[in-house]
Amino acid sequence: MVLGALFRKKRTRHTFRKRVHLHAVKDLQRRFLMLAAVVLAHSSAMIWFEDLDWWSAFWLTMTSASTTGYGDLSAGTFWGQFATIVLIYGLGITLLAQIASDYVELRLVRRDMRIKGRTEWSDMQDHLLIINTPANNTGRYLELLISQVCNTPELKDVPIQILTPSFPDGLPENIRAQGVVHHTGDATTPGMLETAGVDKAKYIILLAPDSQDAHSDSLVFDALYRIKQIGTDAMILTEAVDDRNRERLRQMGAKAVIRPVRVYPEMLVRSLTAPGTEQILEDLFRYQGDHTIRLNISLSGIKWADIVTTLIQKGIGTALGYENPEGRIVTHPDTFELVEVRALIILIGAGQQLPPPEEIRALF
Repeated sequence: MVLGALFRKKRTRHTFRKRVHLHAVKDLQRRFLMLAAVVLAHSSAMIWFEDLDWWSAFWLTMTSASTTGYGDLSAGTFWGQFATIVLIYGLGITLLAQIASDYVELRLVRRDMRIKGRTEWSDMQDHLLIINTPANNTGRYLELLISQVCNTPELKDVPIQILTPSFPDGLPENIRAQGVVHHTGDATTPGMLETAGVDKAKYIILLAPDSQDAHSDSLVFDALYRIKQIGTDAMILTEAVDDRNRERLRQMGAKAVIRPVRVYPEMLVRSLTAPGTEQILEDLFRYQGDHTIRLNISLSGIKWADIVTTLIQKGIGTALGYENPEGRIVTHPDTFELVEVRALIILIGAGQQLPPPEEIRALF
């Protein structure tokens, strides 16, 4: 029983791929060997009965088997013609047709398996491995995520592989057009992470399958444990539905943990290239902790650097941008630009109380 369980554990998708192709590959190999035997036998017959040299005999055999028939050489004796009828017309042409048919079929089957994610991308390394996909609006989210990855200079040339059970019939065409490949399977299935090349990945993104269900954190934790057992030097980013699970995920090897924010995959990608920014970006989406506010205050003809430094020195907050008189929000303007301000966008700390706008305006 124990030995049987261990044996089953070692099976991977690659094992089943071999089984699927085994009959086709062996048929093709056997027919090649039979064709080689026919060519050798017919060439020998031409040497013996037609008194040809080896090259001429081989040339006559191949032109006859391929039905080219240049006419420069032909069998003239009874036994030479009889050997051609039996070996070439009876066997050689049939074998060539079968070989061509098997080869085309094998190529089509392998192409279908690649599209459906049932093959192993064994030559992929230093890639971005995305594990799991969202339960809702899966295709749309992946399209946004892949687009953001491709538009990020640090990641634009990184190969991308997705490990998910969500696309058994193949990824959407617009995602495959970006050069993205996938492997159909579940990260919690033994052997699946090895097949996806988790040990050779440069980046790993572990998505929560359901952003509304805290049970997704258990699935992410399970996958992290398996990755840790395999070993990898990849930068691992995970999603956590329940904030209380963040530390557990970090202890299991996650370098960054972020909430599932499906409408902003940019946050996730930015966390890969600049770890730590995810915490700041997340805080901007909630009122607890550091958060942004709008301060309605009019300022004119003041350098942006003076506004920023004054607010920091007075313990008021960090200016991120401003609204100009035309109502347009300007973020991170030039340091020494003279600005016309109708309102300031400021990052402040949790529970921080600001002085009245009149007092703030008096600082300038």
